[in-house]
Amino acid sequence: MDSNHQSNYKLSKTEKKFLRKQIKARHTLLRHEGIETVSYATQSLIVANGGLGNRVSRNQLLPVLEKCGLVDALLMPPNKPYSFVRYKTVEESKKAYDTLNGKEIVDDLGQKIILYLNFVEKAQWKELGLQALPPGLMVIEEIISSEDEKMLLESVNWTEDTDNHNFQKSLKHRRVKHFGYEFHYENNHVDKDKPLPGGLPDICDSILEKWLKEGFIKHKPDQLTVNQYEPGHGIPAHVDTHSAFEDEIVSLSLGA
Repeated sequence: MDSNHQSNYKLSKTEKKFLRKQIKARHTLLRHEGIETVSYATQSLIVANGGLGNRVSRNQLLPVLEKCGLVDALLMPPNKPYSFVRYKTVEESKKAYDTLNGKEIVDDLGQKIILYLNFVEKAQWKELGLQALPPGLMVIEEIISSEDEKMLLESVNWTEDTDNHNFQKSLKHRRVKHFGYEFHYENNHVDKDKPLPGGLPDICDSILEKWLKEGFIKHKPDQLTVNQYEPGHGIPAHVDTHSAFEDEIVSLSLGA
């Protein structure tokens, strides 16, 4: 509910109850997380109860948020019961605040959860991310130049090639291409005795050599999987198969 409207009429019992819970959520965020909310409209909102920590997935939350406008970013810190959403405009953010506050959604276990939204100046993602990294994970921002990013994206040919049909597959929410070795999704395994012809794309060589020299990786990879996601698409929470690979795995995000 917009606080500017509260003085225009007497709040109902349900509205009073909701307001108390929204204020409680605001105080909890400040007390336990150090996140300060603001009383005026901004492009960014924090969505209490709408987080990975209480079993709300990105695939569940994003469609709800997108009904109110164009979502510029949805940031979901690991193990936290809240998320940050940034809209393209303040007007869209305001609409989400008015429309989705108190909205009921269903989590991964089928339990009902009520969302409470508050405005924030900005999403405090970097600070949270540094605290939440699991052992062994290293995050390097801007690891490649915009020129290299453009070349990598343009080097992937998504045109169907009947002669190399096992290079490319279409899955439920994405397309994938394999280089070096094919990853078999039916058994989550790689057949090391059946390498794909051609190895990794030549454009990867200079980038991988640079990462080796700078110490970002210890071994040069011999398998590459390229996933293509359309805007708004993603994959549900899962645990990747580790037995098909060695300890060192690199994930590079492009085009976001």
